[in-house]
Amino acid sequence: MDSSEGRNVDLHTLLNFNEVGNTYLKEILEELRSSKQQIGFGHPPKPRYIYTNRQYPECLWYFWDGENKRHEPILFNALTGIIEKLETEEKEYKGKRSLKINLHIRAERNYAIQTGIETMFAKGLLYTLSELPVEKFKSAITIAVEPGNDAQVSFCRIYNPVSGQAVYAPYTEPVNWQDVIRRAISKIDTAHGRFEQRTQIPQTTH
Repeated sequence: MDSSEGRNVDLHTLLNFNEVGNTYLKEILEELRSSKQQIGFGHPPKPRYIYTNRQYPECLWYFWDGENKRHEPILFNALTGIIEKLETEEKEYKGKRSLKINLHIRAERNYAIQTGIETMFAKGLLYTLSELPVEKFKSAITIAVEPGNDAQVSFCRIYNPVSGQAVYAPYTEPVNWQDVIRRAISKIDTAHGRFEQRTQIPQTTH
């Protein structure tokens, strides 16, 4: 083989390598686009948890800085994003087991609103979510926290972020909250193309 043939082989190999590399890069980019992942610098993919509590006078909800054992006030009362998942979690607090809900939301980063299932905020949130059409979970929703007349109570209000219209879903007790949670989870999962699974919801006290 003379030198010209060798150069042709090397050039052919290089072109094939570049073509394969470009195809691979395109596949990665397409996968990122389809999964709606942000590329470049940003926050870690794990959610930052949001808590609602009236114990702090300067905010209605907050982040918790576990390392320094202090709250970080959230000065805004509303969060707009796409609801991606609803789950329940049993946690222990001061020696007692309590049922929490975690509502995962994708905004400029991943968030999860965590609140006790017995709170007025959680009940308003869960019932309203259970009444929304499946299609609503495919686009952004605004979740707002509002103060109640009682200094210990917060309410949840859900808005259409485009029209600003509030969603009203009043309920009267008694309510089967296990069914409400299942219905909300089923609608969120259906909106995101997940197979419906039977969700075992622990019993609540009421």
